[in-house]
Amino acid sequence: MSFKLDEVVSEVIDEYVHDFRPALLRGHNGDWLFPGEAGGHKEKISFSTQIVERIEKATSIRITAHQFRHAAGALILKHHPGNYELVRRILGHKSVQTTINFYCDLETTQASEIYTDILRNHVMGT
Repeated sequence: MSFKLDEVVSEVIDEYVHDFRPALLRGHNGDWLFPGEAGGHKEKISFSTQIVERIEKATSIRITAHQFRHAAGALILKHHPGNYELVRRILGHKSVQTTINFYCDLETTQASEIYTDILRNHVMGT
């Protein structure tokens, strides 16, 4: 997958790569973006745990990286109802059907909210 990064995100990545990553390499010359303690890459479970803990410390919300994926899909569909292809591309699903199957209930909830707003406006507007 390939994404264009804006200037702010690029600056944060540059800061990490130039200022923080060298300290994590501990003198090794590894190719890993997120180096682990033994000179290899950071293990998935420890990296995931660190992400969860850092987000919770900053926001008081406990959310996993996987839950971020779901939140991204839900946010996109909230602003672009029915655009499952956009969500599929962002999340990297191979099939749009996977995306539809997961987020269809969310769209049903949103449809109900829209219908309620229409009724409320119709009743109050007459």
